[in-house]
Amino acid sequence: MKYILTLLFPLFAALTSYEQVITYDDFKSVIPFLQKEDFKGAFEKTSQLLSSTQNDSSDLRGIVTYMNIFSAAGMVSLDQMTHADLLKNANKFVGQRLVMSAHPCIDSSSKGYNSLQFVTNDGQLQGMTITANNQKTNILCFEYFKYSDPINPSALIGKNVRCGGTLSSVEVNPNNSKVWISRLHVNNAFAREMTPR
Repeated sequence: MKYILTLLFPLFAALTSYEQVITYDDFKSVIPFLQKEDFKGAFEKTSQLLSSTQNDSSDLRGIVTYMNIFSAAGMVSLDQMTHADLLKNANKFVGQRLVMSAHPCIDSSSKGYNSLQFVTNDGQLQGMTITANNQKTNILCFEYFKYSDPINPSALIGKNVRCGGTLSSVEVNPNNSKVWISRLHVNNAFAREMTPR
């Protein structure tokens, strides 16, 4: 009997960890790392949260998943991770939900980092963000959104908008340059106006 319990305990522990969900406090615990651009700390914290919540499909897990990929791109910019390792890590999340940071929505004729623009590509309206580090010396992620429902850009310009959806593919800079690090392609996307908490 003791032997059977010894075998069952790791299985029970594993099942319990997979049933956990990411909480708002978990999400908030990552923010100080990102504010300081401690990308390695943010990557380690988000990796820990994601590994213990694999059956969670909530928006909070989607946000933490995005934080993980963004942090990895930040690590590449600081020579703490290679482009190849970033791609390997990010590809684990293809097919999963991503929820990005909220950004101000600007007119497509404007130029700006860390903002959302609506552009037409092959006749289809898409969203695009260019997320950069604080100094704007490295583009960490180009993010492209193909929306599942019709979008009215004029209703969103000047507002803070959060996008997300299903991560469909990831690219890294083929020249291993740090001018831009990665491209994230998101399908079945949404765009939500953010209201202050």
